[in-house]
Amino acid sequence: MPSTELDTTSTVAKLAIRQLAAYNAHDLDAFCACYHAEVRVLEPSGEAVVVGNDALRSRYEGMFTAGNYGATVDQRMVLGRHCVEREHWWRRSPESGERMSGTVFVRYTARDGLIGTVVFFRPE
Repeated sequence: MPSTELDTTSTVAKLAIRQLAAYNAHDLDAFCACYHAEVRVLEPSGEAVVVGNDALRSRYEGMFTAGNYGATVDQRMVLGRHCVEREHWWRRSPESGERMSGTVFVRYTARDGLIGTVVFFRPE
């Protein structure tokens, strides 16, 4: 019977856990420290939306400054250097204060001891 416990021991799982903790703590420096200098954030199609740690920092800086967001993970699968998580996120609109939430699958791939590739899978 498969285990229902989340893998917390593999290198890529530890990276995913560390970046999520930094995300929830609104600590941009700690968040970016989890990612490779040449990190690539991809759409499922393979299109790169972020290339490099500086671009990652730029993409998230406004959100980290504004705060009022968070995420939890309730499922994690690890295979070698790949980790796929089901993430439940929420945030409040800075303009309206409205709370938005959703679920995504996120695949992290380790590279040189850091997160090298991220792919977000969103509902259609």
